[in-house]
Amino acid sequence: MGNKYKYFVMLLVVSLVVLLLSGCSSEPKTETVVITDSNEVSSADQSSQPFQVQKIYRLPDRFANTGQLLGWSSADAVIASFGAMTILKRGTLERLTYPYEQSKAIPGIGNVTSNTILSPDGKYICEFSRSSSETTLKLISLQDGKEKEIDRISTKNDSYVQYVSWSANSSYIGYLVENPVDNGADSLYIYDIGAQTSGKYQLKGILKGDTLLSVNIANDGRSVLLQLFRAKQGQKKVLTMGKVSGKNIEFQYERQFGGDSVAWMNNDQFVFLGTDSSLYEYDQRNGELSVILEKVLDFEFSPDRKNIAYTVYDQNVTYVGKVQGRNIMYNEPVYRGILPTHMYWNPNNKSVLLQGQKQLDSSQTAPTDSPSKESLIIELK
Repeated sequence: MGNKYKYFVMLLVVSLVVLLLSGCSSEPKTETVVITDSNEVSSADQSSQPFQVQKIYRLPDRFANTGQLLGWSSADAVIASFGAMTILKRGTLERLTYPYEQSKAIPGIGNVTSNTILSPDGKYICEFSRSSSETTLKLISLQDGKEKEIDRISTKNDSYVQYVSWSANSSYIGYLVENPVDNGADSLYIYDIGAQTSGKYQLKGILKGDTLLSVNIANDGRSVLLQLFRAKQGQKKVLTMGKVSGKNIEFQYERQFGGDSVAWMNNDQFVFLGTDSSLYEYDQRNGELSVILEKVLDFEFSPDRKNIAYTVYDQNVTYVGKVQGRNIMYNEPVYRGILPTHMYWNPNNKSVLLQGQKQLDSSQTAPTDSPSKESLIIELK
């Protein structure tokens, strides 16, 4: 009798368990597990979040209307020159630090000319000055004021130096030497900051009658973008891409150009404005041309090339967006009221310095003492 009772109890327990399981299965709960290639679990990528304006700082009027703004010298300081309005008249170099109210002269730095270009990392300035017989290029440290002469070029044969520029990683300086006498034999010089050497390269693709406008060196010092007016195309503005080959620059790509700004994304890809106001990216490895943004008036990439500030036609609005591959995501307006002529990202990619003409609504009238320009810093979250 006892065995039959035990058997009955066990049968009852099993039946209850089956009923409970079947009841649970009528309301299933699902969970998705994603296993990444790296076997890592991470939180949401902060770079995938839209921009938000944290604070706006308005720079003193003298920085907007009197000084020549050069850019950021650190994550929380900008510099400008004052009084150097021509190449023959020297001026002072001043630093404006957070909270961007009072500027001070940079100690150890002498007076500079109007041809002073700040390195993207804010550590050096490159200055070139002219005399009746030569042009001298100097590299000046903003930390200790030490100067180093880069080059001294004779101008007795009517040659002249212009379009001095830095590579985005502050490792190279490029400058053009134009020679209108010797059949227009123009040369590009590339100075290597680390090696402290300068290379001279002939521009074989530049024809007589062409007018050079600017030079932009890639981070490896081996590729270059030149803007020019092409004589054989009725002085149309074109952008050419060339590479160092021996003692020459060999041009490998050319396209009609619609703006003034260009940028290397890396040593193989660069971005420029087309004549249709589209922002194009060209990849020299496979010759692929892609549109990444439309109706753009001007643009500036952050130092890490992950963010972009830009303006569009018919709007007095500055936008920022995040670069994801060949797409610009999370486009957000950050300031309205000026049309920027200069845009500078700070070294930590968190703030944008804007300088431009104030734009008033049609219903407003500007007071007589209103400054013609405005400079401000947009601090982003």
